[in-house]
Amino acid sequence: MPVSLSGLHLAEPSPQARRLLWHVRSVGTVWRDEPEHHAGADKAGLHLFWVVRGSGCLVTGDVRHDVAPGKRGWLVDLRKPRGYLPDDGRRLETAGFRFHGPALESWREALGNEVEFAFAEERAFAPLLRAQRLLLRMVRQRPADWEWQVHQAIDEVLGHLAESRRLFQASAAKEPEAVRRVLEMVLAQPDRDWQAAELAAVSGVGYSRLRDLLKASRSETLHEFLQRTRLDEARRLLGDSRLTVKEVAARLHFSSEFYFSHFFRKASGMSPTQFRREPRG
Repeated sequence: MPVSLSGLHLAEPSPQARRLLWHVRSVGTVWRDEPEHHAGADKAGLHLFWVVRGSGCLVTGDVRHDVAPGKRGWLVDLRKPRGYLPDDGRRLETAGFRFHGPALESWREALGNEVEFAFAEERAFAPLLRAQRLLLRMVRQRPADWEWQVHQAIDEVLGHLAESRRLFQASAAKEPEAVRRVLEMVLAQPDRDWQAAELAAVSGVGYSRLRDLLKASRSETLHEFLQRTRLDEARRLLGDSRLTVKEVAARLHFSSEFYFSHFFRKASGMSPTQFRREPRG
């Protein structure tokens, strides 16, 4: 048998978990005696795995990554073509889990394109192993709160991966009050088409001063912050199948579906319809 999925356990999330929580789609182990290839966008979500025994190569697009046992994990974007290639004469056995959630696109962007996560110490790698064991137990036993426990476990793993990439390093300086006011106002109404002049009024400083303060404290321009926030809200709304694209455009205060689609394609690289056609969690 070239590929064995006998150690893999599948899970079907409830409608509420799909909308609100991180949810696991499969968890366990897979072994391969021969190369295994997948077309892009054949499954939903991300696949986090590590090598139990054997060695080989992970191919993502045109990039090859050597994979072998050790304190390393690989986070694979399942939208992209990929292959798992055992070394000649060696069985490649991997463990891990596939997951999805409503904030997936933002995490994909934040964690970047580098798929490998290397940990210097065993204790730094251990949280991945613990999470996989818990997910496996939850999928097998299905206690009353299993989906919430799954959500918490995946959330902890993402936090650990983010820490390894230093995504949440605290700033040495306190965020300026003018910036804090603007952030709270925008995040309270992320669907609104905010204008620079009204945000400057909220901040209590002039536009030029606000622009400089935000750039210094957050390493992004006001325009970039507003575009990113609106894109995140668009993705969230598009994840609700009860809403048409036209209704999403209206909720985001675009004058037409056409202008919304133009914004979404420019910001994300795909149309709203293409985004919805991708395998969802």
